Amino acid sequence: MLQPTDGGYTNGYHHDGAVAGGISGGHRVRRGSRGRSRGRRGGGSSDGDARVSQWQQHHEDEEEREKPAPPCTEFDTAYFNSYAHVGIHEEMIKDRVRTDTYRNAIFQHQNFIAGKVVVDVGCGTGILSIFCAQAGARRVYAVDASDIAVQANEIVKANNLCDKVIVLHGRVEDVEIDEEVDVIVSEWMGYMLLYESMLGSVITARDRWLKPGGLILPSHATLYMAPVTHPDRYSESVDFWRNVYGIDMSAIMPLAKQCAFEEPSVETITVENVLTWPQVVKHVDCYTVTTQELESITSRFKFESMMRSPFHGFAFWFDVEFTGPAVFPLNNGMRPSFVEPSNSNMTEGNQRKKRPNPNDALVLSTAPEDPPTHWQQVL
Repeated sequence: MLQPTDGGYTNGYHHDGAVAGGISGGHRVRRGSRGRSRGRRGGGSSDGDARVSQWQQHHEDEEEREKPAPPCTEFDTAYFNSYAHVGIHEEMIKDRVRTDTYRNAIFQHQNFIAGKVVVDVGCGTGILSIFCAQAGARRVYAVDASDIAVQANEIVKANNLCDKVIVLHGRVEDVEIDEEVDVIVSEWMGYMLLYESMLGSVITARDRWLKPGGLILPSHATLYMAPVTHPDRYSESVDFWRNVYGIDMSAIMPLAKQCAFEEPSVETITVENVLTWPQVVKHVDCYTVTTQELESITSRFKFESMMRSPFHGFAFWFDVEFTGPAVFPLNNGMRPSFVEPSNSNMTEGNQRKKRPNPNDALVLSTAPEDPPTHWQQVL
């Protein structure tokens, strides 16, 4: 861990000293950990106009004091520490669908990024921050609450980008940036889009620093649900107990069925498993969504199967869209309005009749018909 020297920070790296703890777990836990930990990470530079203010416990002017950030809970610190494990970042970076789409989106919006100030919420190893620097960003604040920020800072130095990329080790709620930003980039999505995602931290960054008319990547997200049939999975988990090494263990089948259906499972399904057109559970506009809106999500649905097959459960997946801000200027001082995304007709509860037109926007999809990602689907 890099330590402050004489009250300052070495190597352009800032740390608030509040991150500790740790957990380990299975595949789903690791991905979830990444979501929360990355969403609240941070670090910085100490030179010239790129200086990030040192942590401030309170403002001198009481009238300008911001609403206090929520405290960092034991769960948060354990979550952050789990993201210090390199395996999580290896899994994400090796997901070529994910990483290539983000890189393509950043360079597709190079005109918005070149010469501008960017904040990367939950930067992890810093790969998206470096993509932004390569696209010509004047300055990139790479924020992460996990100790992986230490390695991110070393990666920035190894690539001679210390003059552009400032690693901030801390929560988005706690770090200080002394300027507004033009762009927010974040890979915030969790399993089933919102499971332990860090969208709340993106919202915090947006409300704290984003200029009116600024760009958020990704800009929109849509969560889908569809009933599925999965006879192979059912056979492996339930029917297996009918005959175990010649022994009748069917008495366990009710318990096996209960265990199979009571918990979500992250796995890959195929289009052959899907019984109907999917329906939209939630559409998220990252320019306008609020944390209150995400506290509880309710959707009504009605499905009509397109085939006669056993119904074993529901599958969830999501798309995210990278749409540049098309601003309609306002004179009332309010945040500008934005052009609706290409899939804006897909309101909650509506069926998804077709995919967004790839000519309209770049889309990262985790749907069964698309190339697989590390998110897979949630059954």
